[in-house]
Amino acid sequence: MQATRSATRQQRWLLITVALGVFVAADDQTSIVTVLPPIVNDIGLTVDDFYRASWVVNGYLLGYLVALPIVGRIADVYGHARIFAACLALFMLGSALVALSPSFTPLVLARALQAVGGGGVVPVAMAIVVGELPKERRLMGLGAIAAASEAGALLGPLWGGGIAELWGWRWVFWINLPMTLPIALAAYRLAGSERRGGRIDWRGAALMGGALAVLTFALVDNPNEPRPFLATLGFLVIAGGLAGWFFAHERSTPEPMAPTADLAKTPVLAANVAHFLVGVGLIGVLIGVPLFVNLVLVEGALDGGLTLMRLTVAVPVGALAGGWLGGRVGLRLTAVVGCLLAATCFLGLQAWDRDLSELLRSGPQVVGGFGFGLVIAPLTAAVLQRVDEDHRAAASAWLTLSRVTGMLVGAALLTSSGLGRFYARAGSISFDSPEFADLVAAAQVETFREVFLAGAVVMLSAAAVAWFIGRGERDAEVEPWWTAS
Repeated sequence: MQATRSATRQQRWLLITVALGVFVAADDQTSIVTVLPPIVNDIGLTVDDFYRASWVVNGYLLGYLVALPIVGRIADVYGHARIFAACLALFMLGSALVALSPSFTPLVLARALQAVGGGGVVPVAMAIVVGELPKERRLMGLGAIAAASEAGALLGPLWGGGIAELWGWRWVFWINLPMTLPIALAAYRLAGSERRGGRIDWRGAALMGGALAVLTFALVDNPNEPRPFLATLGFLVIAGGLAGWFFAHERSTPEPMAPTADLAKTPVLAANVAHFLVGVGLIGVLIGVPLFVNLVLVEGALDGGLTLMRLTVAVPVGALAGGWLGGRVGLRLTAVVGCLLAATCFLGLQAWDRDLSELLRSGPQVVGGFGFGLVIAPLTAAVLQRVDEDHRAAASAWLTLSRVTGMLVGAALLTSSGLGRFYARAGSISFDSPEFADLVAAAQVETFREVFLAGAVVMLSAAAVAWFIGRGERDAEVEPWWTAS
């Protein structure tokens, strides 16, 4: 009995530890939003070079995407706890180099290094939870990790802005070191450090990393000076060619970088496709809501952020609920309901106009945020319950990659298609018309309604795909980790 209580206590502390690691990494991802202006001023970018500042964000995104599946496979070979600690160590090194950066280029490279560490934290944490917690607590554990990630991303801008205001932007990154070091040491100690065996397919890693890097470069563009369409198409063709080469190589190697046999299973494939669609839908809200507030309601950037908080605050709540409900009513039903709630959010956003009540401003977003959070744990569990133990971190990484890629594709579609539709409408409005401002605003509202309708269709599609993840391993008793004796 005493041994059981001791094991339960260790599991609780392990979950808290890895959740804190995930929280810190997620917090850093979004803190850059509020510290970018002082960074630009400090490193001396001129007005003509200001567009280059986007690479402080894009460099992180590039490192994050490339690192995800590679770090996942490395963790499956060398041990989850060992690589979790190594990811946090890389994250700390990158943070220190960002804080020390004297100019723009070293700063971008340091952010990319930081992302390699931060990008590996979430999938490895998910694998640790599934490997170390008993079955009846796994879904709650996955929900807690998802909630920590979303809460960190939510608080990041406030944290970064507050630290930068008090001590300067460099301390936003210096402070990561004392916060992260004890987490890395504790996780390594609590989860063990065994080497799991196997080898790394470095050729496959290079092909996959190249494909993801080119894809990211193709989808991320400077809106002030967009590249020609044929150039973007060329990059997409190159990315597709590298991806095809990668999968052809994977079929012929004995220890592939991607667990292709597991990824081809219907529930796993459905979870990845659904997560991709969730990413497309989520970025539509994250970009669309603040833009509507800024452009149509003519309110400031702070008002746009505060409006969006109605959604983002509900996401971690939904993530915790998804972990609990997934074990009670099944993974399929939980994920489908989450997608349907997100679709309902988009339908509510379609009713937005220049005269916007507080109920209509808040209601759809709270429902949607809860729905977007609700899907995380069941989709993750649907994958991790059906892959071999030696592939859990890699499979979790591919699932995360699906959502991030969906967000990239969604942002690209929103920029190209959404702006194209608006320009088509606005181009027919006479500048001399006395109702010019009202007509432009009406064109904006109509464009946003089309975007939100498309978001509803995407999330309904996600619900249909999520039906195929299966019921999962329903637990007779899903015990929250915080109530375990």
